[in-house]
Formats: sequence, structure tokens, C-alpha cells
Amino acid sequence: MMMERIHREHSYMVRLLAVLQKKIAQMHTELPINYTLVKEIVDYMANHSERVHHPKEDILYHYYTEHYGHKQEMEDLEQEHELLSDKTHAFLNTVEMILQDAVVPRHIFVEQLDEFIKVQKRHLEFEERSILPLIEQSFNLHDWQEVEKRWNVGEDDPVFGDTIAEEYQQIAQRVRQGERESV
Repeated sequence: MMMERIHREHSYMVRLLAVLQKKIAQMHTELPINYTLVKEIVDYMANHSERVHHPKEDILYHYYTEHYGHKQEMEDLEQEHELLSDKTHAFLNTVEMILQDAVVPRHIFVEQLDEFIKVQKRHLEFEERSILPLIEQSFNLHDWQEVEKRWNVGEDDPVFGDTIAEEYQQIAQRVRQGERESV
């Protein structure tokens, strides 16, 4: 079901944000970090969100508005997705500059990484606490069938799916390590 996939994708993003949060802790203690891993995570969050995750959510939001009336929060989300994309790509550019040996002061990078994490978490929490419960309470079986019909994109997740994309090997390995560590 579409809602289950959205919740699962949110949990994946939260896990990746936790990895990034650890990078901030490392930087505060003057430990080096793997900028390539940071780039992979941010790149994954940008690309997967833009191609799969946000379009799926937008189907729900549009359907809700069409059938259950105007809610400003729903209409604001599409614009928020665009703003989130812009901020994510701006931060991704900073990481890519560092990987190309540009000098970015450590404190500036930490501030940008911290802001990136906060913006992402705020967005996820807003959807999980306000928007998705409203949709779940409102939709009936017919509604779910209709939104599923509108979704026709393949969903093999390049990090958490069965086939790991070459460009995301480090993330997948790090996520699997984290899963073993937490057992």
C-alpha cells in the first residue's frame, strides 16, 4: 500500500539523517569524516525524493484536495518539496566543492550540515504528525485504490532495495553495519 511505502521511506531517511548527525559529532571532536559518504547520502535523498518519494506524496495530497476539500497545509507541501529540493541541491554543491578540494571552513560546513538535517527532520515530522494521519483518517478503500492507479513508477530503492546502485554502495554498507551494531 502506498502509505506503508511512504512511512518506510521516511524511516529510511531518518536512518540516513542519523548517520549524518554522527558526522557532526565527529567534526565537533576534530575527527575526520568521509565526505564521499556524506555526498552519497545527500545525493540519494535528493534524487530518490525528487523521482519517487515526493511525486508519490504529491499524488496523495492532490487527491485529498480534489476529494476532501482545501487544506492549506496540503497545498503548501508541494511548494515545500520544491524548497527542500533547492536546499538539498545547494548543500550537495557544497559537499561536491569539498570533494573537489575547495576550501570550505569546517564551522561553515558543520552549520550547513546541521541546517540540512534540521530542515529534513522538520519536514518528515510535519508529514508524519499532521498530514499523513489526516489522509489515513479520511481515505476509504476506493480512495486508496484510486491513488494506487495514479502511481506507475518503479520503486526499486537504490539503497534499501534488492539491487544496490553502484553510486550508493557506501551508504548501503554503512546502513547494514548500523543494523548489525544495533542488534
